[in-house]
Amino acid sequence: MLNKFLFEQTKLPLLEKGLDAYALRQQAAAHNIANANTFGFRRMEVKFEEELRKALKLDKGLTGKITHPRHFKIGASRLEQVQPQPYMPRDEELHSGANNVNIEEEMVRLAKAQLSFDFAARMARRTFSSLRSSIRGEVSS
Repeated sequence: MLNKFLFEQTKLPLLEKGLDAYALRQQAAAHNIANANTFGFRRMEVKFEEELRKALKLDKGLTGKITHPRHFKIGASRLEQVQPQPYMPRDEELHSGANNVNIEEEMVRLAKAQLSFDFAARMARRTFSSLRSSIRGEVSS
């Protein structure tokens, strides 16, 4: 019963997904920065918000059921199925002359992912603090 409450009545599943995505973005940006001088390296990015928006919409439109591993996904995913997806963007501009990594953009991506991760962690901490206060019967101000 407590598990059902925690994962169906709170924002913890969303915060968990966000923390996973932001951590993966930090790793991708750090990987890109580490390979900024590697000839032929292709930078990585992480997709997450678009699939999350689709999963959170009440009207999901057309959806399909996958009954075979080779079937294509049709429609929005359920929240449990949304995962951050690393990918290599198709930009052909060679920023450094050796690859497509722009070190300034990667530093901004890294800082943005860190701030987002910190915010999501703070929100999760508040949720657990509220739950702890409720269990103890404390009145929050």
